[in-house]
Amino acid sequence: MLGYSEARRAALAAQRLHRRRPPGPAGARSVRAVADRLSVLQVDSVNILARAHYLPVYSRLGPYDQALLDRLSHRSPRSWTEYWAHEASLVPTRLRPALVAVQRRTWISATDVEGALRAELSAGILDLLENSRPLTARQVEARLGDHGRYEGHWGWNWSVVRRVLEDLFASGRIASAGRNAQFERRFFPVSRLTQDADTPEPHAAAVELVRAASRALGVATDTSLADYYRIPVKAARTAAQELGRAGVLEPVRLPAPGGRTVPAWRHAEATVPRTATGRALVSPFDPLVFHRPRVESLFGVRYRLGIYTPAARRTRGYYSLLFLLGEQLVAQVDLKADRAARLLLVRGVWSEDPAAVPGGPENDGGPARNPRAGVRQVVSELAAELAELSRWLVLEETVLDADAEGDLAPELRRTLRKLPVF
Repeated sequence: MLGYSEARRAALAAQRLHRRRPPGPAGARSVRAVADRLSVLQVDSVNILARAHYLPVYSRLGPYDQALLDRLSHRSPRSWTEYWAHEASLVPTRLRPALVAVQRRTWISATDVEGALRAELSAGILDLLENSRPLTARQVEARLGDHGRYEGHWGWNWSVVRRVLEDLFASGRIASAGRNAQFERRFFPVSRLTQDADTPEPHAAAVELVRAASRALGVATDTSLADYYRIPVKAARTAAQELGRAGVLEPVRLPAPGGRTVPAWRHAEATVPRTATGRALVSPFDPLVFHRPRVESLFGVRYRLGIYTPAARRTRGYYSLLFLLGEQLVAQVDLKADRAARLLLVRGVWSEDPAAVPGGPENDGGPARNPRAGVRQVVSELAAELAELSRWLVLEETVLDADAEGDLAPELRRTLRKLPVF
């Protein structure tokens, strides 16, 4: 059985968050190595701080040129591409057929479009993309004309053409060539992405996806393995059992509340470092925190994203990142990049209760256990981390809002006043 601390350190090591980042800007080889280890980078239109897929690489490497990540999916040969995984995500191109085999996003299908119209539009879209450069949905709609609109999932007022286009993408018949400067997905034929687009049978696909997820997670339950690529738990469990028989995974037990233990899997390559000494801001879309119940069980932190929560019910701001120090998630900080003023705005900062860390904080490389010393250490490290993030985002100063919320706000304000403006 793994103890709480061992499980945390194994998880952080698998995610490349267990030690301090190397000095200096990261190069193409390092960016690719981190991306390949994670094997999924969630994409989201929210840009209040930075695009979601750029932040996990920064958390592990520090400052890097975002164009190095773009190259993986924007230039031929595209070793990465966008598809449905843990929501819309960048994934290794080799995993795309497996994801096509198991994803069932019915809300983006066009099955309710009249059959003859759907067939006509499908043929028209495929022919258009075959004989043009990559096109956005807006460009496809302009070329095929108006065929009505449809109000579907979350009230999105998509045109019928857009519905059919997205259906072709979800079913694997067309692919993504990357996104443009307006963050619109660009579509092109699958044949321009890969010549190996055969869809495997579902069990083989699940095995391939669980193999990648387990390597990225280090130690995980069936539910966490399933959540990584959003596949059915039953399929993930069966795949994990097969990988267990093959020696890729080994069964372990993890502690749970009330003195219980729960079954889990540990990847054969997973390591448990003696200590975890990392320091990083972890974004809401980071693979470390995909599965919120896992975050709560391992780190003792209840993490919710404010952008999807009504304002009156938010407890940790609008866009809060977790602050990792050692093997603890010690704080949450609500951030916004004010690009016009070139400021990194801190709108709230809250400590996490060290007493809530499962198994206790002893020997975990986190903040000192003396309460006052612990606050000073957390805030000092956080201020340094915010300064580095500001530089990467080409912002000139970190500023705490006058009405910033959170128990750490007064100490952070004092600390920021002492820092030089760069």
